Amino acid sequence: MPRTPEWQKYQQEVSSFLSELGFDTRVDETIGGARAQHDIDVAARIRIAGLDILWIVECKAWARRVPKERILTLQGIVDDIGADRGLVFSESGFQAGAIRATRNTNITLTGLEDFRLNFQDEISSTKARILDERISRLLQAFSAVWDLGESERQATFARYSGPPGLLKSGPHAVARVTACLTEMRQSLEDARFGRWPVAYFPLDLVDGEIFNVSDWDGLLFIVEMSVVTCERIYHHMMTPEASPVDWKTLQPPELISLLSGIRGR
Repeated sequence: MPRTPEWQKYQQEVSSFLSELGFDTRVDETIGGARAQHDIDVAARIRIAGLDILWIVECKAWARRVPKERILTLQGIVDDIGADRGLVFSESGFQAGAIRATRNTNITLTGLEDFRLNFQDEISSTKARILDERISRLLQAFSAVWDLGESERQATFARYSGPPGLLKSGPHAVARVTACLTEMRQSLEDARFGRWPVAYFPLDLVDGEIFNVSDWDGLLFIVEMSVVTCERIYHHMMTPEASPVDWKTLQPPELISLLSGIRGR
């Protein structure tokens, strides 16, 4: 019986490892991109926050460090396929140029043990990106209200039930929500770059207060609940038959309880 090559054993090891972490993995899968077909060492899929996530994984069972050229090739494949992240597994390390090439990208260089230790950060970073995209769409939706005809636009802004901005009602009142959403995007970006603690400004800002959040679990929770609130404010504003409401009733009870507990300390 022929001996299994080391590179193939390493692929299987990486695939099994990711499967243990909850991924659906496939070895040597061919995936079509916008420009070409690509043979992938390991394709890893997982569902996070209601979205299907695809990671493209290369496994390098080499005795030498992985060079920059291999990283740039993978980046091109990830972009062509539209994958959420690319990972290169190597137990021999990476050349300095390869490490530099991944800065501010969606490519991760790692080994099995390192990834095991940092897996939660990877998942948290992915959740943060999903939230950021959700916030971006919501900001665009609020901005699109200005494109409505004048009478419809005025009626829409008149239904706004949210924290007051520059004015308590009318189009400028929405500025408090959009400012808060923009601040949350900045907090998510700061967290992705490890700039802890990060700032959180609540929708019902009291006397210029600011909360410092020191970990992913706390940040993702409070941002998720705040985005839900902003989405409800938007949908209420866009519903012609909607009656005026106290916007604080649109907040999830978990967020109300958390903020009340923090302020009561």
